[in-house]
Amino acid sequence: MATTTATITINSSDLLTDELSLSSVATLTQAGNSTGIVEATGLSRRSYTYGSAPEIDTTTLLRANDYTTDGANKVYMKNTSATPAEYFTIWIDQEEMGRLYAGDWCLFPWNASDGTEETFIVTVGGTLAAGDSWDFDGVTTVSADTTPANFATAIDAQFYPNWVTSVSSAAVTFVARTAGAAGVVASSSAINGDTITDLAGSDLTMAITSGAAGTRSESDISIKPSVHNTAMTIEWMVLKG
Repeated sequence: MATTTATITINSSDLLTDELSLSSVATLTQAGNSTGIVEATGLSRRSYTYGSAPEIDTTTLLRANDYTTDGANKVYMKNTSATPAEYFTIWIDQEEMGRLYAGDWCLFPWNASDGTEETFIVTVGGTLAAGDSWDFDGVTTVSADTTPANFATAIDAQFYPNWVTSVSSAAVTFVARTAGAAGVVASSSAINGDTITDLAGSDLTMAITSGAAGTRSESDISIKPSVHNTAMTIEWMVLKG
């Protein structure tokens, strides 16, 4: 079992009427027990530079679906800037937590509540002919023969930028790589953005036999630097509980 401790010390001789001296130590454990945490992302840094456009976009730094929901996760973040006026604004979902000014750091708990990945099943139907094709997510699969299960296997063998797949006979299950409400499932029997090319003049169908829209996570952590045309660097680490 790993032993990980976090220590904070706050000292000031003139902030209050009396001298301030505070020190607290915590041993970081997994959720609901006394077992030490055993996973961490490692310390990471990333620099952001935005041009002269009037609006600086927020960037998702940590996605909740990559971590333990309702665990004892701890997030460390630091603004490494040496310029006092430069800050990162930190959000969880759409709630602004606050600003990390130059040299500021924080350590806070994170429940990392999952969203739901969108999913659908597409089934090869109708009469398939060699040369027929199906395009989805920017990927085109061309049928080599007239067997629906073979075409489904070929679809499953592709790499899709936004989806992972599995296959059973002539049916291919698609699951989104990232949780989110906006997607391609239009209904339980239709999706947006796919194209059938009936090259051989057959009646190929790619019916959606079931589908469910996703829900976005309400725990993703986003950041936004404060200045244009200047590289700002944030440092972070997640201790997974």
